[in-house]
Amino acid sequence: MYELLIINAYRQYEAERNFNGDWLGIHLLASFIEQNGHSARAFAGYAHEVEAMLEEQMEFGVKVIGFSCDYENQIEVEELSRMVKKRWNVPVVVGGPQAVALGGDFLARSEADVVARGEGELPLLALMHFYVDGTGSLEEIPGITFMNGEKAVRTPDQEPILNLDALPFPDPKLSLNPWFRRDTAAFITARGCPFRCAFCYEGGNTRVVRRRSVENVMEEIRQVLEERPSIRFFLFTDDTFTLDAKRLRHFCEELSSFRKERDFGWFAEAHPAMIVDRPETLPLMLEAGLCSLQIGVESGSPEVLRAYNKGTTPEMLEKAVEICADAGLSQMFGNIIVGGALESEKTAAQSKQFGLSLLEGGAGMLELNAIYFWPLPGTAMTKCPDKFGLEIIDPRSMTSVTDYPVVRSGDLSPERLSGLQAEMGRAFEEKISSLAPRLSEERAMKCFLPLRKYGHWSRWCKELYLIDRIRKFCALRLDGAIRHLRDVPAEELDDWHPQRTCPPRVENGQSFGGDMAIDAELYEALVASSGRQTVLEAAESCELSRDAFLRRAEELERRMMLGFCKY
Repeated sequence: MYELLIINAYRQYEAERNFNGDWLGIHLLASFIEQNGHSARAFAGYAHEVEAMLEEQMEFGVKVIGFSCDYENQIEVEELSRMVKKRWNVPVVVGGPQAVALGGDFLARSEADVVARGEGELPLLALMHFYVDGTGSLEEIPGITFMNGEKAVRTPDQEPILNLDALPFPDPKLSLNPWFRRDTAAFITARGCPFRCAFCYEGGNTRVVRRRSVENVMEEIRQVLEERPSIRFFLFTDDTFTLDAKRLRHFCEELSSFRKERDFGWFAEAHPAMIVDRPETLPLMLEAGLCSLQIGVESGSPEVLRAYNKGTTPEMLEKAVEICADAGLSQMFGNIIVGGALESEKTAAQSKQFGLSLLEGGAGMLELNAIYFWPLPGTAMTKCPDKFGLEIIDPRSMTSVTDYPVVRSGDLSPERLSGLQAEMGRAFEEKISSLAPRLSEERAMKCFLPLRKYGHWSRWCKELYLIDRIRKFCALRLDGAIRHLRDVPAEELDDWHPQRTCPPRVENGQSFGGDMAIDAELYEALVASSGRQTVLEAAESCELSRDAFLRRAEELERRMMLGFCKY
């Protein structure tokens, strides 16, 4: 038996089922409610699965249903809420990021009883007391909106929770999804954001930054590793993870200590200014297991970046990418917004060209996505779009699931913005495809390491996987099947076997090693390097001296076309 069921549901759009259910918000709430005297469960899944799931779960005596609502699933929440009220007539509470924008109109459409704005723990607990225990009154609960007859009542905002260490960890036993924290584990180590980016929900709604102690986070990590030993990758999802340099160093020290017991990799977000101003921090993060970092790019136009109030410039972004590439970071992600502040044909062209330049500088590491501006609630751009040259023509996003623009930006119609976004995204993909075959071995290996060690893919991995010589060379190196020439003991070298990683061929008079053109001398050495002949035998078959053959073999090795195996 349990009393509260919290649901996070989205419509399925893709052919592949890629919903992993690792949504922390609902699981944190379930644990908090359970800790404070009421039983709870959490479910994350597709909207079309919810009704059947409820048919089973309502048999357990559920008294209150909660829905998590954000920019992408508001319509689903409205319809599911109406279904719950019609079928079971239990109280429905709606929270989540979108809740700050939901009022009487939403309550009327959804037939939900209450909207809980901001942090959900304390309002939801008070609502459980009201609906289940019959104590208190709605008017006395801070941070909620409800209907009193025909009038929407909005109580004063709930004060933020200052001591995050007092909150319980998510409990997998309270999840109705067996895949929660199965392959990866996400952690929120802080709440709030001090920045005021004009497009961002965090800066517009949660100004007070509160951080968990490093010791508290480490205790949760240790608990997760003990409960789910298969997990090899962590995601630190708060926007301010790298903001406090002293805390970050402490964090890295503790994570490095953990990794002596068991290897894992992790993802975090970072402001570009942190990378540029404190480059000495990056090696500490890499030593602690960092292999994937996200930064905010947003635009290549200085004018647009100033309007976004990000505190960044194109030069800063270029420097941040350069520092991360030089330090050996495996993966970096960034987004460029299409149809945002002050967008024009000129600024969109600037952003596309800037993105291509960034990809060149971050080859093998950086991925860029072209995304649309989303009018998130509480942000400066949503409140005053005209100040940013925007007209929000579809405020409820009824025509979009973040796959189509809902604004007019200056003279740019949604149709033109959709074309610009497609052109930019295609240009970025083509740039990665053209750069991938030219990557150095060192950079290619860094692409494959997160996949091999932690099961973490990247766009570069997928591109490199299609190139035989690179895929095979890196895999054989990681497996220990082949070695570099420099790593073979000198006294044994003559008896080792040069082994190619791509087929030699000739087309229209041109020699190739796999995808790459080579001259006739290298082609001859590649043909001899089947792995069946020793170095001396291969040299003899080419009618070359040992040293002459090894010079050619070394050049082929540089191009990831062969390595050396002992047997």
